Amino acid sequence: MSWRGLRYKGTEVLRSTEWNAVVDSLNDLYGMLTSGFGKINVDTLYARMASFEERPEVDGRVVLLDGDPINIAQLYDTAKQQITDAVNNSNATSYLADIRGQIVKISIDDYGRVGIKIVEPVDNAGRVLVAAPSELLAELSPVSASNSLTASNNAYGLAVMLNKGGRPYVDVYYSLGGAGNIYVEVSLDGSTWRVLDTITLTSGGSGIKTYQGIAYPYVRVRTDATGIDVYFEIVAAR
Repeated sequence: MSWRGLRYKGTEVLRSTEWNAVVDSLNDLYGMLTSGFGKINVDTLYARMASFEERPEVDGRVVLLDGDPINIAQLYDTAKQQITDAVNNSNATSYLADIRGQIVKISIDDYGRVGIKIVEPVDNAGRVLVAAPSELLAELSPVSASNSLTASNNAYGLAVMLNKGGRPYVDVYYSLGGAGNIYVEVSLDGSTWRVLDTITLTSGGSGIKTYQGIAYPYVRVRTDATGIDVYFEIVAAR
């Protein structure tokens, strides 16, 4: 029976030799796709999942997998530029800038190990000597207040106030030329005062009282004794 001219539902049936050729081509294509030895060149590949028997490459470089060792020497130039840009564009304090100014360029050996060398200043033990910023030194430094009155000028007594900030240690030096009460007071706002301690002198005298753990920012020492010499000092520190 001849296949030539035979039609099925309006479609001409291929001749047996042509059909066999199509089937063979499909078999070859299937084998190339599934054998693992064929090569396919496409512009764009879309897939939901992918599984590779060997390490794929992207742009001529082998794809990194979780747990792969990374040679930092390959990333050094890019990483150094990114770090430099980040520091230069940040709001780093002058304190950090001073530290960075004491470090030479980062060095990397043949094994990719990174090292830095401190230029100066360092002490005999190799510790970096960097001056603390003035703002930090001001916070750590003691603050004080003092005042005095002579007996002839003492008509209402004397009060001395100190805004000590967060410094918790307070020393109060007092000196009265005669009997009187001395009040050590604290305040949140410098307006409303709470009595912390009362010192009573039955005659003239002087002394120092130390108070620890004072969280109130304001401290005041005062006396209502009149007609005597008075001298007060308040010192607060961390």
